[in-house]
Amino acid sequence: MKTIIILAAVGMMFTTNAMAMSAYNSKSMSCATVHEKMAQEGSIVLRYPSHHPGMMMYNRTVSNSMSCLGQGAMTSASVPTSDDPSCKIKTCSFATGKGPNKNH
Repeated sequence: MKTIIILAAVGMMFTTNAMAMSAYNSKSMSCATVHEKMAQEGSIVLRYPSHHPGMMMYNRTVSNSMSCLGQGAMTSASVPTSDDPSCKIKTCSFATGKGPNKNH
């Protein structure tokens, strides 16, 4: 019984941490501000308009590879910001061995 309570408490710590992650609209921030927020918070969620009208994209950005534990490897990506249409960020990505995520 104690084991179940301990596991539940540990699980809630991880859930609370994930729910507390900040989300920002990348188009209302400069690229430098995006990088400052990542450095301050460790990982953030950026949302920005999709190429498909009326849809939003979401990207979890990370400041280091430790943020990707159990969630793939850290890879490079880009998001549009107010001053850079391709602001370079780091994100977690699963490598399947097939398709565009293929390991090289």
